[in-house]
Amino acid sequence: MTNEIKMTQFTIHTSGKSGGETWNSPYIFNREDNNFDVEDLKTTLYVGQRLNFDHVVKNGKLNPDDAEAWEEKYRQAPTDGSYEDFLEWCKENDYIDDYTTESYTVVEGNN
Repeated sequence: MTNEIKMTQFTIHTSGKSGGETWNSPYIFNREDNNFDVEDLKTTLYVGQRLNFDHVVKNGKLNPDDAEAWEEKYRQAPTDGSYEDFLEWCKENDYIDDYTTESYTVVEGNN
């Protein structure tokens, strides 16, 4: 008996104020579609971006107030659409530079 699991790979590109890639770009992660929704994607990206902000605030390259303003606006991001809707909102609002998604299927079971 085999079981097919639908997966999505997300690749997120981000840059800093100077235009160079951030230390965690590209941010690549894979998720099982049945156990992952747009709200989960929002949380995953928040953690990745927050880690970046903590890094640059610590190094004096970002004002803590700027990080808090980003966080406040990000909380308003819509999560009632598709992954692509959410990622497009992030791109249009300068939270990410670009992204790709790739769907694939993993087969588990007896060989």
